Formats: sequence, C-alpha cells, structure tokens
Amino acid sequence: MKVNKKRTSRCPSCGERISIGERPKIGQYLLCSICDEKVEIINLDPIVLDLLFVPDETEYSFDEDWERY
Repeated sequence: MKVNKKRTSRCPSCGERISIGERPKIGQYLLCSICDEKVEIINLDPIVLDLLFVPDETEYSFDEDWERY
C-alpha cells in the first residue's frame, strides 16, 4: 500500500503553507497562492523555501552606465 505524504513548507513572505509535492528538488520554483511570491527550494531536509530573486529591469539603466555604439 502506497502512503501519500503531502510535503508542505511555509511561504517566507506571508507564512501560508505551500504544497511541495512528492519529489522536491533543490532549485525547484513554486508560487504562493496567497501572496503570489515566487519561491525556490533551497534545502531538502528540512525543506526550506526562499524568495526567488528576479532582477528588476528598471534597476539597470543602460543610458547612464553604458555608451551606445
């Protein structure tokens, strides 16, 4: 008989439980259904989630820092 273990962890932003799945992997991306934060699995035992860093395109201003050729 197969036992179905639902793995969960808490969203680092809002604290809501996020379902991880049966075979989590480091680097796997998930989305919190409550706050819509993108999170990443950074550790498996125990399962630890961290906010996914996505650089903001407006953070880099090519006009100021680079010359155009």
